[in-house]
Amino acid sequence: MRYHSYIGIFAILVILLTCIAGCTQSSPQTAAQKSGSIPKVPGNPLISGTSQTPASTQTARSAGIDTTIDIHSNDFNCLDVQKELGVNYLYPDQKYRVWATSPGNGQESVNVLFIDVSDRDRIQTSPPLWDAVKKTWIYEGLVPIVQFNDVTVPKETTITIKKQGKYYLCADDRKETVMNDAMLRVPVKLTLL
Repeated sequence: MRYHSYIGIFAILVILLTCIAGCTQSSPQTAAQKSGSIPKVPGNPLISGTSQTPASTQTARSAGIDTTIDIHSNDFNCLDVQKELGVNYLYPDQKYRVWATSPGNGQESVNVLFIDVSDRDRIQTSPPLWDAVKKTWIYEGLVPIVQFNDVTVPKETTITIKKQGKYYLCADDRKETVMNDAMLRVPVKLTLL
């Protein structure tokens, strides 16, 4: 009888040791863990399935924007370039082609500006003013990187980013005093070269 008790105790010890060894053994890494990304944890908004993307990878993903900027008549609206490209910043020496055309097949004309973050708040308080001498629209206090005035036909230009930062592509129709509820859809493109 004693012999059976020793066998039972021995079996229990073997099972316990097996469980303990299984708990301390490292589990094989998943492909996501090996690549450095964090696995998504359902129900926890603080842990996401993405990791910080290096600037070189961000540049590769950010091929360009092909969209419209929606504005009400006699108003303006700005597009967050970084959000649209899926990057945190634009970086020095990156080259982009900026393109815009009329929202109404040449029937409507708007101004399109490419500005940096320092001018983003200023554009709200700086509507375009007509300069009769130069025969162009000016924005007091703003230094647009690109400014297309009275866009009725497609216009484009190439720019080189000078400093790392956040940039905005804006469409502005605050040139007229007539108020109506018309919605203008201004086609714009920003292409990484």
